[in-house]
Amino acid sequence: MSEKSADHNVFSKEKIKEAARLLRRIEWKVKKSSTHLFLGEYRSVFKGKGKEFDQVVAYEFGDDIRDIDWNVTARLGALYRKKFVEERELILTLVVEDSPSLLFGSGSLTKRDAIMEIAGYLSILATGFSHRLSIVHVFPGGYFFMPPMKGKKKILSSMVKLFSLDPPSLWPIKSTEIPWSFLYRTLPRNSVVFWLGDFPRRPISRDWIALSERFEIIGFRVEDPWEYALPEKERFLAYDPVAGKVVKVDTANLDTQKRQQKWRLEKENYWKSLFPKRFSRCSFMLGTPIFPKFMQFFIERSLA
Repeated sequence: MSEKSADHNVFSKEKIKEAARLLRRIEWKVKKSSTHLFLGEYRSVFKGKGKEFDQVVAYEFGDDIRDIDWNVTARLGALYRKKFVEERELILTLVVEDSPSLLFGSGSLTKRDAIMEIAGYLSILATGFSHRLSIVHVFPGGYFFMPPMKGKKKILSSMVKLFSLDPPSLWPIKSTEIPWSFLYRTLPRNSVVFWLGDFPRRPISRDWIALSERFEIIGFRVEDPWEYALPEKERFLAYDPVAGKVVKVDTANLDTQKRQQKWRLEKENYWKSLFPKRFSRCSFMLGTPIFPKFMQFFIERSLA
């Protein structure tokens, strides 16, 4: 495990037991409901950008000119291209951005609870498809990197550790910085990256752009009903984990409503700018079951 932090988590026996119970529930739910995926064409679910050579075929209009085999073309006097297939074994990398904003939730669960549940589903699918799994846990001030591992026992053990981690500290306020350049240098070409987080608006780095051009990256976020519509005509105090202070909220105030709508639109535009393709992003809503939406996304993705 590589790390960039001065802090270390101590895992209590109770935390580990609770995490193991959660993972068993997730595993049971996936195995009970995901027959369609396991029996179907898994390559259409996890496409990846890492490919292996299959054969040479005649070039047709619309094919990628970068795949043209010029040696065969010169020998036969007609355009031929190399045909590739996705590599059988992929490396699924979970980038879990554990920011303080994930600690928000207007109901009984927080966004962080849902993000960890989604990470659990992805890890179980990795074991079902016999893929390798690596984990990048990003938190305020640092990150942990768990190199690609294979086998149910190793993967589930690592997920238990992830589930057992303490939530990020609300004070002092530190930013989260995902090590995109590190991942670009470290991940092999047959990798698919799943970015799980809250996706606050911020400048898009060149390292992110380079990584997204090299690998297939899928974004998963969790939203709260209050992000769409605040409670009507209420005044209350709320702790802002991003600003690190208690703020007064007056939902009857027109200025508050306008700011909320503006923030919502800007956040949505940023989300789609990161993941412009429909099946490169998936949003979940707190208060609604996570797993049906998760399965629906992958089934539709496999048919696209």
